[in-house]
This record gives sequence, C-alpha cells and structure tokens, in this order.
Amino acid sequence: MDIKFSVVITTYNRPDFLKEALLGIRAQSYQPSEIIIIDDNSSSSYSEVLPLIREMSANYIRQPKSCGANRARNIGVSIATGDVVAFLDDDDIWLPDYLQSHFDLYVDGAKALVSGFKQLGNESVEVVNPDLAITKTSLQRGNTYCGMSGFSASKDILKEHPFDEELNNGQDWDMYVRLFQLNIDFRNIPSPIFLYRFQNEDGIGAKVRKMNPSEIDKRLGSAVKHREFLGKYWFNKRISEQILFSLKYKKRKLSWILKSIEMTGLAPTMMFFFRAVKRKITKRPMSI
Repeated sequence: MDIKFSVVITTYNRPDFLKEALLGIRAQSYQPSEIIIIDDNSSSSYSEVLPLIREMSANYIRQPKSCGANRARNIGVSIATGDVVAFLDDDDIWLPDYLQSHFDLYVDGAKALVSGFKQLGNESVEVVNPDLAITKTSLQRGNTYCGMSGFSASKDILKEHPFDEELNNGQDWDMYVRLFQLNIDFRNIPSPIFLYRFQNEDGIGAKVRKMNPSEIDKRLGSAVKHREFLGKYWFNKRISEQILFSLKYKKRKLSWILKSIEMTGLAPTMMFFFRAVKRKITKRPMSI
C-alpha cells in the first residue's frame, strides 16, 4: 500500500533547531512525500538553513504576521498533498525509524497515531505510555502520550477537525481528546521514537515561570473546554497542576498556591504537593 506522508513543521526564531529537525527527517528510513515549513513571522534570519531547505525540496512559507502555532499547523494541513500529515516542532528530532513506525500502523488501518519519546540530551530518560490504543483513562490523567512531534493523522480527518486556534496551550491534548471522542482508530506506539527538547529557554515552561497568577486563566482553556470529559476529580487535578507548574521558580509563591485553592479547593492543591514529593522520592521520569 502506498501511503504518502506530508510533514508539517512549525518554526519561530529557531533556525538552528530547525536545521537539526530537518537532518532528522533526511535520516528517515521511510521518506515523506513532502515537507512543509510554516515560519510564524520570525524576526531571526533563516539564511543559514535555507540551503538545506532547498536541498530537501521543502516548501518554506513565511507568514506575513505571527498567527500562532495552531493556525500555522492548520495552514500546513490545508496545503498538504499527502494521505497522512505528521507534525514536527522545530526543536524536536525524529529518530530514523519514526516515519516507518507510523507507516506500518497506517497500513494496518490506523487513522491517527501518537508515540513515546526520549529526552533530547539525556536519552536515558524515556517517556512511554504502554497503551496500544488511546484510552479515556490516560487522557483524563493529562497528556500522558506526547506533544505534537509524536502525532500524525489522516489529512481528511484533520481538515474536518482542525486545531482549535482559540487555545493558548494544550492544543495537542485537546486534539487527542476530540479524535478519541470520534471513535476513530487512534493508536499509540509504545516506543521512544523521537527526541523531545525539554525546557527551552523560550519554551512554555520558561514563559509560565514569568507569569503572574492573574494571567494563568488563558492557559486553562483546554481543561475548561473538556471539563465534562475530565470529570470533577481530574479537572481539579489538571487545573491545580497547571497553576502550580514550576512553582519553585516563580515569584509570589503564596499567591499561586492561593490561586489553586480558589479554583480547585484545598484538597487538590495539597495533593499536588504530595505527588511532587512522591515523584522526587521515587525519581520518576519527567512528564510533558
């Protein structure tokens, strides 16, 4: 069976990382039919990576104004010509058998896939959900699978169910929940087949650390959107975790704790600290 893959890469001010991502694609044992790069109006120069872009015949599209990652991905999907669209963030790297692993399951009938990963720079740390099919239990616990660089789906499904451009974050988990609710054949590859760059200086974690408690509401949109799906316990857990994320690096720590209590109650807030201590004692690997 001939299944064509379109790769959609979103990039913003990270030409050096983009080069690494492209070299990872070039090393794939199964090559995509096209590569689409959506530059979200970067201020940094991409001149040094342009020769590689041309060499790989990638379609490089620079947005006239910044539109956000979700809109950029939807633009990529809209012009993709492949049967399947595989997404890659510019700061992550696919291991050589990444696309082959996805191809094998699409031949078997899958309509969407996620996979496990290794931490880039500390490859002994692996984050792998053992599920073979996406489950409600795992989704209620949060994004226990992967970010966008481990996700692919049928182009037809993505066109009918695009990324939610109103969400500030959590667009990956939101997409997974919606696809699960469609009852399509949505599977997980329980192997670490890409490298995830954890905690970039300009990444989400760094931005959250600089926020004030009054700014956190915009980051809770995906949980609020799927409140019924989560149920009371998992909703409160998710909200408290998002509010208290990277607390040790934040200023006004008491204000953040009070914000969590205000939105979720005392018990979910205290459980956050209990789980944090437990993770430290058991040295559990990071989660995304």
